[in-house]
Amino acid sequence: MQITDNALSPVEFKTILNYFTSEAPNWKFVTNVTHGSVGNYAHGREQWGFACSIYDSGKGIGRNSTEEIKDRTALKIIEPIIIDKNKLLRVRVGMILNTGPDKPHTPHIDQPSIEHWSQLYYLTSSDAPTNIFEEYGPDEKYNAFKHEDFTIKFQSKPEPNRMVVFDGWHWHSSSHVHGPEMRLSVNINYAK
Repeated sequence: MQITDNALSPVEFKTILNYFTSEAPNWKFVTNVTHGSVGNYAHGREQWGFACSIYDSGKGIGRNSTEEIKDRTALKIIEPIIIDKNKLLRVRVGMILNTGPDKPHTPHIDQPSIEHWSQLYYLTSSDAPTNIFEEYGPDEKYNAFKHEDFTIKFQSKPEPNRMVVFDGWHWHSSSHVHGPEMRLSVNINYAK
């Protein structure tokens, strides 16, 4: 796991923050910030927030079979934080507010069919940490686990301009926001 504070210059950071706090992004309200609004998930659909899809390679499970750039402007703006364009699988931005039920967020693997790295880039400070769990790999038994069955390996507190990179096959989750601030982060997946 790698944590980098002040990952970008102040100008690059402000450019990304200003874009995602403007009216430009195509935000979609989702009832489950982990999985979106579609489907029947064992861990519930009461984790409200907003998602902005930017890029999907089409290589992940349940994805379109073709590459899709959903927001060219956003992709260009976040370019300074992209580690390896050639291995890019998916880019999305999540916004969680202090709304909806105060329940644990769904532990998950972003790309269960592909070994990958997960990168989080926080745009705001928040009291809603990212939980990275000991549980590892796309083992189906974990789908039946409840949140309390997972063992926290590490918690990453969202801080502006902080980047966290970890093995994407570690199960992980976001958290409910309790304070007045929003949790705004860029989530990027790369093939290994």
